[in-house]
Amino acid sequence: MKSQFVGWAAAVVLLAVSGPLFGHHNSAARYDKEHPVTLNGTVTEFKMVNPHARLRFDVKDENGTIVKWEVESGSPSGLYRRGWRIDDLKPGDRITVTGAPAVDGSKTMELTKLVTPSGKELLGVG
Repeated sequence: MKSQFVGWAAAVVLLAVSGPLFGHHNSAARYDKEHPVTLNGTVTEFKMVNPHARLRFDVKDENGTIVKWEVESGSPSGLYRRGWRIDDLKPGDRITVTGAPAVDGSKTMELTKLVTPSGKELLGVG
């Protein structure tokens, strides 16, 4: 009887602590994949770091105001398998980015595709 209780207690604890792990990877709740956007901008920062590579870039809106965007992509190893290299992007590079914008209206997106200054197309997570 005691071993059954321990087994059930362990299962409950495991489920309780694993919930946030599943939520972290539920990008459908965070990004609007039904309405992708394409933006042209200038790279300000690119980091190939775990768990997700990060890209920051500036976009001029219709009034000429600089709007700062942040892009979340896949893991560095996943991007490498898709053809990405650490030196593909550097500050000052003009790029075209397509992705799913954040549903909360923040200037963040999940990357679908990026076009480098040389015309190289790089796929993101979508």
